Amino acid sequence: MKTPIHDYLKKYAESGTVRLHMPGGKGLVYPGDITEINGADVLYESSGIIRESEDNTAALFGAAASCYSCGGATLAIQSMLAEACAQTGRHTIAAGRCSHKSLITSAVLLGFDVDWIYPDEFPCGTIKPEDAEQAINGDTAAVFVTSVDYLGGECDVPAISAVCRKSGVLLLADNAHGAYKVFTGDHPIKYGADMTADSAHKTLPAITGTAYVHLADRRFRDGIKSAMALFGSSSPSYLMLDSLDLCNRYIAEEGAAALAAVNRVRELKNKLSAENIPLRRSDDMRVTIDVNALGYTGAEYAEMLRERGIECEMGGERCTVMLFSVVQPAGDFEKTAAAVLDIPRKTPLVPGDIPIVRPEKVMPPREAYFSRTETIPAGKSAGRICADIQSPCPPCVPVVMPGERIGAETAEIMLRYGIKYIKTVK
Repeated sequence: MKTPIHDYLKKYAESGTVRLHMPGGKGLVYPGDITEINGADVLYESSGIIRESEDNTAALFGAAASCYSCGGATLAIQSMLAEACAQTGRHTIAAGRCSHKSLITSAVLLGFDVDWIYPDEFPCGTIKPEDAEQAINGDTAAVFVTSVDYLGGECDVPAISAVCRKSGVLLLADNAHGAYKVFTGDHPIKYGADMTADSAHKTLPAITGTAYVHLADRRFRDGIKSAMALFGSSSPSYLMLDSLDLCNRYIAEEGAAALAAVNRVRELKNKLSAENIPLRRSDDMRVTIDVNALGYTGAEYAEMLRERGIECEMGGERCTVMLFSVVQPAGDFEKTAAAVLDIPRKTPLVPGDIPIVRPEKVMPPREAYFSRTETIPAGKSAGRICADIQSPCPPCVPVVMPGERIGAETAEIMLRYGIKYIKTVK
């Protein structure tokens, strides 16, 4: 696998060229830290080494085209949504209610409306194909699904794709947690998604903040690049681009090692299940434990694991999530199993589920966000119109959206979610 970006950066670093250009580090600590100089291509108008590397990525993922993001999956999602509205001329997105906050920030920035598709529980991203079909109307530009979600849940992407094809709308997939699916063969782009946003850094060996937009049709490519230039920095990081370029080599040459890691996760799940550890069904890179059944909240259980040398991805009310990678050292799986089995069981707790709320929509997200606002205690916000995007990370899923009237139940849930204050329309 060729690595055109990496090769250019290496050659430039070794050339002895006097760097009378940005950035100010002059390569003294990070030799590959350059800007878009002659020969280095331009990310948002790529036609040289970046384009060659992106084309390599597309071939590996089975996409018609791929675009690099140095702004994470957030920039990728914003760009997909902008292109969907531009391509269709429509201004509504039908989306799973438990979507990442980048969906609602895009609605604020772009001015589109959102028709919510409700899952069965919070913060689950899994939605049913029949619910997606019911949400589609004449102004729907696209259906937006989260698959894989933060707890490891997955949508029936092929079935939802069939619904979208029948209805003549696009299917966009937030696959931020599922870039490793390039190895397992069940990537959303192969299952009928028109565009996907993948975080390379979550499960692949790439620098934090690196991501892709994968496209099923090359006609979307110019629009995605234009939208990235609209939302993203005009100074993309070549250290991140180098990381994505080298990740291509890993994907091309280390498939057996990556699948071995996938199998180790599956074996860990089997081992824990055999010891009656209650596991939630999850994707191939997560072990999600229903810790209420063991007598703990997710945060308490995560602290117990921390004391045993294990740092988890998330400890919520009900679950503790452990996220693995395709390059996870083999010894980590034994250590994880030993730590989990070492934690004593206690009397089970009543499950601490956060219910799905369906607030009244009063005004568009953009209008609410840019209204005159005041910040008030969340516990006293019932009856007010939300003007904020409050979404503690993880899982970065808002409870209430700008433009929605906050109910008493919603106000209580925000407090459980750790939200003490919220901006409301004045």
